[in-house]
Amino acid sequence: MDSSTPCLDFAVVGHQDSWENIAAFVNRLRNKSQGDLSLQKIKNIFPFIPARDLFRVKVNSKTGASINGVYIDTFIEPDKLNTSYLRSNIKKVHDGIACAKKMGAKVVALGGFTSIVLEGNFDSISTKNSKFTTGNTLTSAFIVKSIEKAALQKNVDLKLSSLLIVGATGDIGMACVQYLKNRTHKLLLCARNEKQLKKLSDQLDDENIENDYSISLRDLIPKADIIICVASSNISEISNCKENVIISDAGYPKNLDSKVENNFDLIFHGGMGQVNFGFEFYPDYTDSFYQYPAPNIIHGCILEAMILAFENKYEDYSIGKGNISIDKIEEIYKLGLKHGITVAPFYNSKGLIIN
Repeated sequence: MDSSTPCLDFAVVGHQDSWENIAAFVNRLRNKSQGDLSLQKIKNIFPFIPARDLFRVKVNSKTGASINGVYIDTFIEPDKLNTSYLRSNIKKVHDGIACAKKMGAKVVALGGFTSIVLEGNFDSISTKNSKFTTGNTLTSAFIVKSIEKAALQKNVDLKLSSLLIVGATGDIGMACVQYLKNRTHKLLLCARNEKQLKKLSDQLDDENIENDYSISLRDLIPKADIIICVASSNISEISNCKENVIISDAGYPKNLDSKVENNFDLIFHGGMGQVNFGFEFYPDYTDSFYQYPAPNIIHGCILEAMILAFENKYEDYSIGKGNISIDKIEEIYKLGLKHGITVAPFYNSKGLIIN
């Protein structure tokens, strides 16, 4: 692709969530006569591929407008997202950002792990020509709106429910806390850092919001009627749930389906949206890159950049940590509806959930 193409409306800097997806995509790029590479060979090569653009995207709005963007992969290995690899991964993110800047993208979304750069030293990437967002505001909007939808659908009264947020002290977790704190009976907060948890709990106590917190997920799960998981770390299992608990798996990667031991009423992939008027990839890698049980589903973090581009709202939108307000959640959600971008239908790894 010609990286000199000026003034792309948006760019997405991201990474893949599984080696299976990576293998499918890499072998899709190869000439059929060459045959497929083994997964082990792909694992040997993948870490040395520099950040680069893989395909262009055209997105259509309900208003009749269209925008053009690009997807840039950082080639971060999906099993090396922990703190042991932080320095090398951040280097790859910065390389992806440099690629987006060079291509002239007006607004850049940093998805998945890459968003950590915007939650930290934002000044290191700030620029006049390209604006940045983690996309966490729209992701949070899709999570809380889908919880409201699920509760209504299952005849669950939020005002009488105890709601557990796993990853409560992260940017998205805190946004969910702010939105839901006056809409539920009790908040249950779980995260790895006990000091940060206590600070958040004390703030809620000052507002007379009933809450409980623990770094032990096992202690809180039996109390929860609804669970939102936005933790980035791998969770080994979720056991001792209440019968018919509602679970939003909104972390990255999404992998709770196989880890819930008890009966549940609904478990779905949260934070996802649907572009109702469609999008196209150039080249078209949809058969190997994005495989969802319904058409035009995309992560909320990516969709936020698209909405900002549709609105010519080129600004650093979701940056830092703990800055997402209820007003901003409602603003970006309503702008999404304007362009036909809505909460994705309920689905999980087994497919669409038909009610």
